[in-house]
Amino acid sequence: MATHHVQLTVRAALLGAVLLGLIVSVAADSLYTYRDESGALVFSDRPPDGGQVFERELRVAHSTKSPEVTIRVETTGSGVALWADNDCHCPAQVAIRLIDARDVATHSGDTVIRLVPARGSTQLMNLPATAGLVSSRLSADVQSGYEFGFIFGDPDTQHAPAEGYRPPFAAGRRFMISQAFPDAVTHLTLESRYAIDILMPEQTAIYAARAGIVVEVAHSNFRGGADWGKYGGQANIVKIMHDDSSFAIYAHLSWDSIRVRPGQRVRRGEHIAASGNTGFSTGPHLHFVVVRNQGLRTASVPVRFSDGRGGSVAPQSEEPLQNP
Repeated sequence: MATHHVQLTVRAALLGAVLLGLIVSVAADSLYTYRDESGALVFSDRPPDGGQVFERELRVAHSTKSPEVTIRVETTGSGVALWADNDCHCPAQVAIRLIDARDVATHSGDTVIRLVPARGSTQLMNLPATAGLVSSRLSADVQSGYEFGFIFGDPDTQHAPAEGYRPPFAAGRRFMISQAFPDAVTHLTLESRYAIDILMPEQTAIYAARAGIVVEVAHSNFRGGADWGKYGGQANIVKIMHDDSSFAIYAHLSWDSIRVRPGQRVRRGEHIAASGNTGFSTGPHLHFVVVRNQGLRTASVPVRFSDGRGGSVAPQSEEPLQNP
């Protein structure tokens, strides 16, 4: 993708927003497991009341960190070069703007946009110093003289599945959809507009709806509730990039149930995790959404599911989804 210049119209913080805002690392906690009065197994961050003996206490090592893009500044013989380093198993679109370019032969305010390959690096800018300025001083100035943001995915590709998505649960089962487009109770953003909430008991096996490469997981959260401020960053997820650079996100997964890792290629129908009730959630369900980079912004896209007869069906609220 060739370098080109555009006027930056959004702040870097917005460009660097994480998909769906689901992943926030938190400190390690103690996880207690015990049986309640009915004999059901309980996972909690608090020990049981009344001195009941709990089965075990586990120090939870929290989630794999979210993938990111970082900027590296290197001195050259005549100035400095700015590089983007992408540690994700997917491409990233990066936008960078110099805030103060008084000491370099370029223009302040212009934005360079480049595509950085998966697990790769791309030079964003090569900044020659003005006469009489040494590279070491310029490097120090540039370290704090830019702002940047990034979005994962290639914006030049289109969402183009070869067939309907496989319902993300076992064959022969059916579950009710509680929310799907155009109904919007909690799916109010561009990233979640076409998301689907599928009601199902915790520990229901979840299968990949489409083949791809795992790019992100969060697996060690065990809390959930209706308070976004408290639970919004605590959903366990699997994010898989498809061959067309779209991403499927499977969210609210059960604690420590994820069977895949970043960089792994998964097949359509492969067992990847179990459903749960983690994060911003009022009850056990699977949040499923497909998103893509729509040019420095993340947008969800409509999906259709295979009907098992060579056709496909659109998900609808208050209707069951069947995996034939």
